[in-house]
Amino acid sequence: MSMICRQCGKTIENEEAAFCPYCGTKLAAEKASETVNEEAEKWIRKARAINSYPEKKKILLKGLEACPGDRDIEWELLFIGEEGPKKGWALDFSIIKCWVLELYRKPGEFSEEKRNSMRSQLFEAPQLVSCLQKFEDPKQKQQEYLLRLCREYTEIFLEGDSQVMGKLFGFSLERNKEKRLAVPAAQMIERMKVDEKLLPEQREQLWKAMYQAYAVRAQDNTQYLDEQLR
Repeated sequence: MSMICRQCGKTIENEEAAFCPYCGTKLAAEKASETVNEEAEKWIRKARAINSYPEKKKILLKGLEACPGDRDIEWELLFIGEEGPKKGWALDFSIIKCWVLELYRKPGEFSEEKRNSMRSQLFEAPQLVSCLQKFEDPKQKQQEYLLRLCREYTEIFLEGDSQVMGKLFGFSLERNKEKRLAVPAAQMIERMKVDEKLLPEQREQLWKAMYQAYAVRAQDNTQYLDEQLR
């Protein structure tokens, strides 16, 4: 019998699994948690079924109207950002919350004010702090939040970047994915480790989440990343 990870929405075939093989969430803790609001789950599943982030947000906000204060809908909303002002043909990825991690990949592209704003989304945003307090273990949930951000960033902005993955006849190359991802992942981890605008424990939480996200996407083959970090 399969089950759905409520952290990342992926289907897990092994119902006895203690951790989600896709995002690393502790599944045992989920099984013992409070009864799930089935109405809220319907809205969450509906939002996860589409790719458009603006549409996801509309659905989740409607769900929050139907289920006021529901912590799981609020949790899903944490991974959707705010649309920035239109600037001609320039692409704006701010609606995708994990994009804030671009701060550690291309820090020179942002003003200090923008970097501070992006950084605040990782630990201090009011919406985040309020949502975390609704869970039994806010510290554990904070770590899950960082892990999911890092995993989604790796999937969307690293694996989706042809300069990172390479292309053949217009298709991204999956071969040697672990090696291709290791360089940008290591660069980001090194910057996270020395970000003095974060508290020491925050830096550690963040870089370890990035490391774990890489491990998940590389199917636990961290050899190339470890070599880059030496």
